Amino acid sequence: MEVTRRIAEFIVNANLFNIPLEAREIGKRVILDCLGVALAGSRDPMAKIMTGFIKELGGRPKVSVWGKKFKTSGPLAALANGTFGHALDYDDINRSMRGHPTVPVLPAALAMGEELGASGREVLEAFLIGVEVETKLGAGLNPHLFEGGWHPTAILGAMGAAAASAKLLKLSLEKVRFTLGIAASLASGLRQNFGTMTKPLHAGQAAKNGVIAAKLAQRGYTADSAIIEAKLGYAHAFAGLGKYDLNKIVARLGQPFDIVSPGVGLKRYPSCARTHPAIDAMLDTVVRHDIHPEDVKSISCAGSYTTPTMLIHSRPQTSLEGKFSMEFCMALALLERKVELSQFQNKKVQDPKIQEMIKRVAFSVRPDLNTIENSGNPSTTVKILMKDGKEFTKTVDEARGTPGNPLSLEEVRDKYRQCVKGIQSAREREKTIGIVEDLENLQKISTLTDLLRGK
Repeated sequence: MEVTRRIAEFIVNANLFNIPLEAREIGKRVILDCLGVALAGSRDPMAKIMTGFIKELGGRPKVSVWGKKFKTSGPLAALANGTFGHALDYDDINRSMRGHPTVPVLPAALAMGEELGASGREVLEAFLIGVEVETKLGAGLNPHLFEGGWHPTAILGAMGAAAASAKLLKLSLEKVRFTLGIAASLASGLRQNFGTMTKPLHAGQAAKNGVIAAKLAQRGYTADSAIIEAKLGYAHAFAGLGKYDLNKIVARLGQPFDIVSPGVGLKRYPSCARTHPAIDAMLDTVVRHDIHPEDVKSISCAGSYTTPTMLIHSRPQTSLEGKFSMEFCMALALLERKVELSQFQNKKVQDPKIQEMIKRVAFSVRPDLNTIENSGNPSTTVKILMKDGKEFTKTVDEARGTPGNPLSLEEVRDKYRQCVKGIQSAREREKTIGIVEDLENLQKISTLTDLLRGK
């Protein structure tokens, strides 16, 4: 099956106005969400390290670094902006990918678009194509890509970023195939680095590598033109021999767009998405029954067998580890009745009251979620056992913000406003929202990217 050729044909032939309106509207919503999260991430300590590193490398000042007052080369800007966008683990999710779809593709598309002087229509078109490529690859390679220890946002995101970049460069079919071949060899990222600064680096690297792959192919650089399906190629390497389904990649390419179905979830909480059903369950139960922490004996969480392979920090000591700790998120929700960005600080994780409550939280696998067929199911049951013997139990299948329980447009706007507070002025903030929501009519993408450098 000529999978690489068919994907390349899709990239070359897809046109924004042949993409369903629903996909375009969702696309603009997730772009706004990612930009807000990235601007907030530009104030994270890891962003200071990344900014210093990029300034040391130099690079011709062509493309904006978000939240910063300087420009650099396209690949380096994509690296920085992708890292910022994933720094807080507050960015969107997709079940086909088992990862984050917007953060590797959008920084690449905006970097390439700003460098080329592209329109908003061209950038939105490229972005939607890139997301469709990476998510359909995820549909064909997961769950084995994920279960093998690879970080899908990195592995799949590099291909999505490459697709978006190739589209903006208007590469020929042959050069698009080479772009995919180059990106496939550059892709990497290990899940063992969850809860460290390197996880966000995966997204930045994917964005940067997509830009590099397209630029090299444009100049005549070659690669295997059947990289996805080849015997020693992308699918085999990342999913394993016989553990992928090429038909799932191409049979429904663009029909429907994955951004519509199964869709994209926007996060209410700045932590791994697998904590979100449990957080919803805990917050609802605590408020509904007015539960006080001192009266709680233990907390039991039960869900898919894959959940503890994502939430690998049962005894966290840092804010980054806390994002990948069911125990911390449960303790936080119970003790403070909220889970917000400002709470993910080292001192909060290390608070003696939090650490004591963490010891009372345990996770187990639900019998109905212990097979590979259910490995992507996020449903989680939370049981609170009180010291007087009472029990409160709640199961949440779809956390608030997921496609089955989505945020409203106004909630997405409000999340953006909260994320950019102190980074953009009120005028810049509202202007950015308006531009993104009418992106296909923007004449020059630099009108948007100029606003993203902040005050």
